[in-house]
Amino acid sequence: MNKEVTFKAKVFLLDLLFPKFCLGCGLEGGWLCPACQDQILLVKTQVCPTCERVSSGGRFCNKCRREKYLSGIIVSAYYDEGPTKELIHNLKYHGILELSDFLGEMLAGALAENPPAKDMVLSFVPLHFLREKQRGFNQAEILTKVVAQRLKLPKARFLRKIRFTKRQVDLKGQERRENLKNVFRVLPAVDPRGKTIVLVDDITTTGTTLEECARALKEAGAKRVWGLVAARG
Repeated sequence: MNKEVTFKAKVFLLDLLFPKFCLGCGLEGGWLCPACQDQILLVKTQVCPTCERVSSGGRFCNKCRREKYLSGIIVSAYYDEGPTKELIHNLKYHGILELSDFLGEMLAGALAENPPAKDMVLSFVPLHFLREKQRGFNQAEILTKVVAQRLKLPKARFLRKIRFTKRQVDLKGQERRENLKNVFRVLPAVDPRGKTIVLVDDITTTGTTLEECARALKEAGAKRVWGLVAARG
């Protein structure tokens, strides 16, 4: 029995013992049935991340870009439409890593339609090592690998998180900014100078995390820093 047949037999056995149910409607057969996949509402028109006015490629508009380290945020899909929320939640908190293929395809499509530069380098928002150890993975890093593979783009890890912080989802406004202030550092073995870096993450709400990452990269000499997210909460 060759390796391909053996692999297919294992997959069949696992599906038999642990059947998959659509995260959108509960239909047995896979994590996302074709009907629910069609319900994902992709973002066709990017907007300024602050004022939400139509903006080319998701860049900050002239009024909102003042004092910003981040150039803009490219958003793939609407969070509250279709099963996008369920995909992100189950990847992040339930560890269903297969969902990274769905989300990665969405991210790759959004970036292909809104490329900020020809010579961009992909990277990701880091987790503190204790959080990553607790979760077992960094979903942003996994999504970055999918996007890089789909679009044949270079990727690199530029940042580390030096302090364990409270979850951003539990905080508001100024608390979010204070929680992440000066917690990201550029790794000594990499050089971001002159590069356009696209930071991948699963979701953004206020953009504070991406902005703080961009601050560290720009202060280390990066030319431009963009965010690329599956959805905006």
